[in-house]
Amino acid sequence: MSKTYSNQHLYTIYEEELDELNYHPKGLLDKFIHHVSRRFTSNTDLTYTISVPASEFLRGELFCEDISEVIDKPFTQTNLISILLDDFLYLANNRKNLYGLFRELHSRIPQPIKVYHYRGEQEILHLQREIQGEKRIDCTIKRKKALRLEIILSDLAAIEPDITFTVKDLIQVLYSCFIEKYKNGTLTKELENIVKRLA
Repeated sequence: MSKTYSNQHLYTIYEEELDELNYHPKGLLDKFIHHVSRRFTSNTDLTYTISVPASEFLRGELFCEDISEVIDKPFTQTNLISILLDDFLYLANNRKNLYGLFRELHSRIPQPIKVYHYRGEQEILHLQREIQGEKRIDCTIKRKKALRLEIILSDLAAIEPDITFTVKDLIQVLYSCFIEKYKNGTLTKELENIVKRLA
């Protein structure tokens, strides 16, 4: 989760698109170059890297192996994250109240605990994750999808400017939440549903 200073630094793809809308090419050659470059950039892949505890990474690997065995072809953690992002986009596009979505995202971030001492002093404690090794996951998504995500996250940032989410933050939250549900056994039909979607 990021503190906001300027949304331009958080949502660069969204800002690029807004700049493109205000750009008017002059001359035939300029129009041609602009058209070709737009076609090229709109279909590019973007890579986001998150770091997760080794225990989460291992559970994610096992889940993906289970899917791979059922569908008889490779299914990676990048594929899993892509599905989680698709679900988020579907949920956001069908939600009338963005504030509810913001609260849901914010509730998944570990919150500090306020401790009041007997003299009335206040101390804020941040709970640290259990110390363990971390693994990196590189997630590649299409620029078009990243743009959609940035637009939604920018709208959420307008609700509470002091608390903003980048696409990388969102990936981290969605992945960790999914693995937590998997760990607790609350994903009853998730494997079945993903297999159906891939069939």
